Amino acid sequence: MGVFRYKQFNIRQDNTAMKIGTDGTLLGAWVDVSKANTILDIGTGTGVIALMVAQRNLEAKVTAVEISEDAIIDATFNIQESPWADRVELISTSLQRFQSMDKYDVIVSNPPFFENSLKAETTNRNNARHTDSLHYSEILDFAQIHLSENGILAMILPVENAEKCIEMSSKYGLYLKRKTWVKPVPHKAPHRIVFELTNVFVEQVVNDELIIETGKRHDYTADYIALTNAFYIIM
Repeated sequence: MGVFRYKQFNIRQDNTAMKIGTDGTLLGAWVDVSKANTILDIGTGTGVIALMVAQRNLEAKVTAVEISEDAIIDATFNIQESPWADRVELISTSLQRFQSMDKYDVIVSNPPFFENSLKAETTNRNNARHTDSLHYSEILDFAQIHLSENGILAMILPVENAEKCIEMSSKYGLYLKRKTWVKPVPHKAPHRIVFELTNVFVEQVVNDELIIETGKRHDYTADYIALTNAFYIIM
């Protein structure tokens, strides 16, 4: 698969089961990390989101956790070769086994989302794609303990999963702060929701829409270009 090149860092993805896609890049560019001192990336994969937020916030300490040994090989290389290796810590573990006494200003995750669907052939790809290995409810449970005051939990999920996650978030003392409906092209229904939850009730939720392509392949909308321009070389 080789190397995926961003403007300020590269992502090697020879070993990981899940390769670079729009979801991770979208979340890494979208989440608000402007006020964060500590950031946690759950299920970092190749390390792409961890490196994106490190690029966007030059002061924050970033911790990235990953369960897949194959992904760890790629993420270790990518972080070490990046300009921010001194601020990004990679931990080889599952969220369920992750022991931390820290509070995080931002917790971010592009979690597995396939539920009750056919499994992939390899264990690593199953873990990366299916909620059996990491359900969004476990991320909510972790966040209610480990978010700092006014901290943010940000995720990207398919619409149905996202709505379920947002609906159950109040059970964990978390409340919707910002939500963006993501449409691949103007004439199609949204296929993803990227959203932020916080531990303080928000009266005025920001609710908007992002369209990725104009309708022609690789012809990106002005909004998507503005969001990802700091990363994609083609922008």
